[in-house]
Amino acid sequence: MNSLKARLGEWKASGGPLYLRLAEALRLAIERAEVVSGDQLPPERALADQLGVSRTTVVSAYATLRDDGWVESRQGSGTYASRRGLASAPSTQEREIVGAFRRNTVFRGMLESPGSTFEFLGAYMNAAPEVEEAMRAVLNDESGSLCASHGYLPFGLPALRRAIAVYLSDGGVPTTEEQVLITNGTQQAIGLTAALFVERGEPVAVEDPTYLGAIDTYTAAGARLIPVPVSHEGVDVARLREALNRGARMAYLVPSFQNPTGTVMPESARRIVARLAEQTQVPIVEDHALADLSAGTPAPPPIAAFARNAPILTVGSLSKLFWGGLRVGWARGPAALIERLARFKAVADLGSPVVSQAIGVQVLARIEEVRRARGREIARKRDGLMALLREHLPGWTWRQPEGGLLLWARMPRGDANDLAAVALRHGVAIVPGSVNSPDRHFADHVRLPYVEEPEAMAHGVRLLAAAWQEYEAVAREPHGQLEVIV
Repeated sequence: MNSLKARLGEWKASGGPLYLRLAEALRLAIERAEVVSGDQLPPERALADQLGVSRTTVVSAYATLRDDGWVESRQGSGTYASRRGLASAPSTQEREIVGAFRRNTVFRGMLESPGSTFEFLGAYMNAAPEVEEAMRAVLNDESGSLCASHGYLPFGLPALRRAIAVYLSDGGVPTTEEQVLITNGTQQAIGLTAALFVERGEPVAVEDPTYLGAIDTYTAAGARLIPVPVSHEGVDVARLREALNRGARMAYLVPSFQNPTGTVMPESARRIVARLAEQTQVPIVEDHALADLSAGTPAPPPIAAFARNAPILTVGSLSKLFWGGLRVGWARGPAALIERLARFKAVADLGSPVVSQAIGVQVLARIEEVRRARGREIARKRDGLMALLREHLPGWTWRQPEGGLLLWARMPRGDANDLAAVALRHGVAIVPGSVNSPDRHFADHVRLPYVEEPEAMAHGVRLLAAAWQEYEAVAREPHGQLEVIV
């Protein structure tokens, strides 16, 4: 194994966290039989010294390969290459999905325990009380109306489509039932837009940073992502115009309480983006999932309000405001686009569960009271997290979000990917900012949800502060004077 370094080539030149780059280089070497199945790999510290990286990087790379079956560890003996047979070798598509899954710390946390006692991972809250009440009402309904048909409804339950149309119309976007498709959450709606619009290798404009689930979805669809910077007023409209005029196949935007920065695109910018969609006829997907979570001033109407016939698909869900367990989302757009999208939906699952949709109808009738209650809740939790950070991590900076569920915090120095590895040893899981960037920028940022109660968040911040104290001792090079968000 003395020549292993040479067999890995220029593995550091690719993008992404260092440990994933190393894992991929080792996997390719094993797959090409340049490292033979059964060969013993160097001990972690020895390989770290050979490659000029930290032992943590090698430990994480070996763990990734072990999970995928490319290496095995033998008690008291070491780590050995283990080339998988063709029957278990992943397809190209599976590799893309696995790669996206490994980058997406939040999605991984849903399936794999990160081994921490506190997790700053998912931006989701427990069910609003109104959800349980709606469940009882639907399940106790003896009329049998829900069971009067076969239950396969690719477009969605008509009553829910009408309720979503009313909700959007009240929010400034005149909408009819025919313009609404019900989906399994916003995530499926985003996936359907990828299936409808994206061909492999085509450019897709996305904000930088942006929602990590969108990055994974469009990347897995084969898109070439074009990053468009985000400032304190949302996406850089001039750069977005440039991307659309230079051939972007579509654009994905989060205009209201942007994920992860919490910024709000002003109405003037929304009008410009709407005109761009009209002029270029490039589809715009606007993610409305966080728009109801205001901690103060409500967000302006959706972009679609300012160009009713443009190819704009507004996607959203009941997950953030009411409860993720409903898995009820929607897409709103021109009726012809919705009909095309529904074909993909029908092939995917024949339609979303009718019972969840019926509960959705019930909770939407109480949306105003839930908005007010959630607004008070997120303001309290946001302020609590900011106070904790000021006390325990005084060198960290951020711009206060006016809504949403996330604080986009910037470290004074270092790389959050490395901090994340140290943090796990201290019992806290975090999402490095680079996960939210199509180009793996923002390594100096950390995405912190404020969804737990103050006592729990205090515990998590204390663990993070202890990890930072350990890590800061080796991260001494300060960053330049940069804006908090851009």
